[in-house]
Amino acid sequence: MGRILKIIGLTLLGLLGAASLGLWLGQDWLIGRFVVALNQHLAVPVRASRLDVSVLDQFPRLSITLHDVVMQGSLPADTTRLLRARRLYCAFDATDLLRGHYRIRRLTLADGQLHLRRDATGQPNYLVLRPDTTAADEQPFALELRGIRLERVRATYTDAARQQFFALQTPDLRATVRLNGPQVEVTTTGPARIETVRLGSDDYFRAKDVKLNVLLDVDRAGQRVSIQPSTIGVGPATYSVSGTIDYAQAPRLNLQAAARQADVQAVLALLPPRLTRRLAGYRSRGQVYFEGTVRGEWSEQHYPAVDVRFGCRQAAFFHPEYRQQVDGVSLTGRFSNGTGQSAATAVLTLEQVRGQLAGRPFGGSLRLENLVQPTLQLELQAELDVARALKFFPVAAVRSGAGAARLHLLLNGPLTVLRQRPTARQARGELALRGVTLQLRDFRQPFSGLTGQLELRGADVAVSRLQGRLGNSDFRGRGTVRNATGWALGPGQPLRIEATVASQLLDFNQLLYAYQPAGSKRGGGPAAPAGGLHVPARLVLDVGLQARQVRYRRLRGRQLRGTLRLQNQVFSSPGLRLAAAGGQLSVRGTVDARQPQLLKARTVASCQQVRLDSLFYVFEDFGQHFLTSRHLRGTLTASAESDTYFDGQLRPLTDRLEAQVKATVRQGELLNFEPLQKLSLVADRATLRHLRFAELHNDFYIQSRTVYIPEMEIRSNVRAAALLRVTGTHTFDQQLDYHLRIPLLPGLLPRAAARADGPTLRLGIRGTESNFTVRYETGLPTRPGPGRSPASGPGPAAPAEAVAPATPRARHSWELKKPARKPAEPQPGDFFEF
Repeated sequence: MGRILKIIGLTLLGLLGAASLGLWLGQDWLIGRFVVALNQHLAVPVRASRLDVSVLDQFPRLSITLHDVVMQGSLPADTTRLLRARRLYCAFDATDLLRGHYRIRRLTLADGQLHLRRDATGQPNYLVLRPDTTAADEQPFALELRGIRLERVRATYTDAARQQFFALQTPDLRATVRLNGPQVEVTTTGPARIETVRLGSDDYFRAKDVKLNVLLDVDRAGQRVSIQPSTIGVGPATYSVSGTIDYAQAPRLNLQAAARQADVQAVLALLPPRLTRRLAGYRSRGQVYFEGTVRGEWSEQHYPAVDVRFGCRQAAFFHPEYRQQVDGVSLTGRFSNGTGQSAATAVLTLEQVRGQLAGRPFGGSLRLENLVQPTLQLELQAELDVARALKFFPVAAVRSGAGAARLHLLLNGPLTVLRQRPTARQARGELALRGVTLQLRDFRQPFSGLTGQLELRGADVAVSRLQGRLGNSDFRGRGTVRNATGWALGPGQPLRIEATVASQLLDFNQLLYAYQPAGSKRGGGPAAPAGGLHVPARLVLDVGLQARQVRYRRLRGRQLRGTLRLQNQVFSSPGLRLAAAGGQLSVRGTVDARQPQLLKARTVASCQQVRLDSLFYVFEDFGQHFLTSRHLRGTLTASAESDTYFDGQLRPLTDRLEAQVKATVRQGELLNFEPLQKLSLVADRATLRHLRFAELHNDFYIQSRTVYIPEMEIRSNVRAAALLRVTGTHTFDQQLDYHLRIPLLPGLLPRAAARADGPTLRLGIRGTESNFTVRYETGLPTRPGPGRSPASGPGPAAPAEAVAPATPRARHSWELKKPARKPAEPQPGDFFEF
């Protein structure tokens, strides 16, 4: 047996050697016949670097191999090559060779690029076969392509007139072509990778691996393509296609398509990324189906009629990243481009939608008409686990959430109207919240414990009751949110809130910085700095406030009441009242927050019976350490008109501060005030350590980082200094310049001689808080007078300076006048009216 096999092998080897020798001896003749016949069948020239005849390349068939092939297209002026390939194998049977017939049975194209195109006038570049080519038996040389093989070939198709572009790569695609005069039958099978199917600006089937099994009948005379029942596999799904395409003039389509064993990702693979970007990560299990037809002319003036039916039964949709799943989903849908075969007449419907998310049911229906100016009909009912719902379908503005909600929503009308101002018939619904927590993207603190009922009425949302917390602050209230639908559906729309809000605690340490939108880069630079009082540009507020407690830094207030308004990023109030520091505080005015890093406040503030020590403690001694809360006692009643500026951290910009303060101090006391300890010539230190003074009135002015104190009279409990006159300045850099005038021996002189304009001792206090000096001051009298007071009677003479000759009054450095400043803003009643 071994010898027999050996003999057979040697015989075959001998035959192969003899055939190779014969081919080597006659290859020039064979190549010459091949070139002549090929030129008879082709209407365009083909160039190759060399041609070889081989038995092994396409064994068991003989083959002629063309190396470095270049084929020109059929368009005369076209510079784009139709075909470039490293090798082209043309194979024919040995039996044909023995009978004297040279029929090419197979073609193999390897490592090439094929560019099919139609120019702007619709002329193709791929009409390379002569129209009279046949496969008659009497011809010694003919094409009978029973097999075409494309190995590592990239093929593209471009239609400039219709703005179409197709591109695919074929690792090993096989085809069969049968020519029968003008009739061409093409069968294609094998894998391919579709780079894109571009229609207009949309890419379909982008970067998808498919399996093709396509059968085409091409009638070149009648310019008609018939697609016999064919299939295209994408993953586990299989799409069937059949129908006809007439291209004698404008293409006319009559196609049918259906899907079997499809899932959501296979269906999404058919659509352009702009429609599926947000859904691309979702997966499905269960039966998803669709079937449709495309019929009519497809040209620049007309679109074919498209009718697609789709749906699912007991399907499950999930997202692998979020690990959330919607179960038991059933729906039926339909899409049609309508009687006008255009986007303006298109209709999309979803009916009998139902399913469960985290065991909570939902359902509804949708109808969308006219994709150019959409009209929406939506009904949605859902019981939601907020955390599960946000994980399954994330919302960019919400980082996380928890709790339960019940939603019933009805929308009916043009989308442009729904985005602006719908009627109550066009938009209505209810939302019930139960213990909901939301961490919003632009808020530092979460909203927690949200419970209440919201009702949609046209463009507005009526809040019958709502309570919850924002960080440490709690709130409960009711009101109306105006233009809620427009704000939610249309960017740049205003949102107006009219409400009454009550609270047990408002913590402004958090509230003032709660809203912090993400910083935006400008000009490629770094992100905008965080902090500051950021206010939404389109938010309008009219809120009545009541709060039992208020906190801000050292402030601990009670019984806050008043109205707060916001418009164009400017806060205003006709009046806010607060009990703090043992008295009552009130303020009205505006705060301009249009620049988060530079806020401007124009206010008129007042206080009644506020304890001085508490006031200085709350305001942290107003940034100085000279006169602090431990030095003061008494009650303050005052009013102030001010223009104040703040930076992004709500720190006052003192160089821009201007204010006028009218103050009255009752039952005042000055305790352990160091400068008074240096006036021991007036009274003993024990008395000066606890100085009590009567009711005090004065106006103070603040400008250019300086507090101006006009001259004021202080009547104290010190007999030797029962009447003091004080004036001076105190800068924000803690530079002191105070001047005191103390009447001499007021207890020894008669009442008439102890007047304030009598003989006085002048003292100056200058320096800084930590390093100051007390010195005597000399100068001319405030007005001329005789050597002895007329009412003094006999007694000791006055000091020499008191009897100086009469001279014109000279202004001294310690005599201050009111600094020039602009009128205080805002004036009474200057606030927004809604």
